[in-house]
Amino acid sequence: MAESPPSPPESAVARSIGERLLAGREKTGLTIPAAAEKLHLDPKVIEALEADRFAELGASVYVRGHLKRYAEFVGENAIELLNMYSARERHPAPPDLTQAPHPERRADPRRLITPLAGLGGGAALLLAIWWVLTGSGTGPATATDASVAEPPATQIVPADATPVAGSSSLMVPAAMTSSTPAPAPIIERPPAATQAAVPTKTTEQPRDPPPVRDTRLRLAMTNDSWVEIYDSRGERLFYDVASAGSVHDVTGRGPLRVVLGNAAGVSVEVDGQAREIPAGAIEGDGARFVVNRAGSLARAR
Repeated sequence: MAESPPSPPESAVARSIGERLLAGREKTGLTIPAAAEKLHLDPKVIEALEADRFAELGASVYVRGHLKRYAEFVGENAIELLNMYSARERHPAPPDLTQAPHPERRADPRRLITPLAGLGGGAALLLAIWWVLTGSGTGPATATDASVAEPPATQIVPADATPVAGSSSLMVPAAMTSSTPAPAPIIERPPAATQAAVPTKTTEQPRDPPPVRDTRLRLAMTNDSWVEIYDSRGERLFYDVASAGSVHDVTGRGPLRVVLGNAAGVSVEVDGQAREIPAGAIEGDGARFVVNRAGSLARAR
């Protein structure tokens, strides 16, 4: 019988980056949580490296940093593994669109204006209908109603008056029948009713709100770092790897949300004033923080 060829040694079998890292960790006798604690990393980072799920670690600059550091920790050749990763990047797998990060959407308070305005208009309409039905027909009498024609004053006829021809009721005194013309009678009219002056109420015109001032953010790079910047509406202002020695100016409506892959290699200025990244915003080598409209930095929630 022909003998089967001997199987190649384990070192000759091509292994992936993750398999080599897994084998190296097992030689040290450490579990994933123990290795993560020594490296001050999230255990999910080590799980992604050992499973060749590099897309979960973000940009290439993140992957290279974690890969080099973990390979040296488990005793593997970091340069060789980085070269394997570079070859893998030249022929990448199709991206998983279901894992793409989406910017956080915040509720716009201006959407509440239309419902509130509709409720206010409806209340005003109901109040007007109620006033017309209950109060418009029972108002006080107007000034013209008070000026009703008074009955004619009682005429005092002297005893020696004589009737005027053609009139059965008008009696003219005898003294006025002479040739002297009679004076014209004086007719007194009642004073016209004065209308009370109604003060007019002036409505103050609403003032336009002051314009929102944009926030100016400057990032000066001393090392390569992945940078993401979003404005208050969730629009992406910057999303790329910033190279060492470059300076990037970004202007947008605050508050601005910033993600850095290499926080130690980035200097931050807000509206021309230098700002220090808060210690609570640093996560491993990266950082996540918010630039408020007042120009201060705070940890992103």
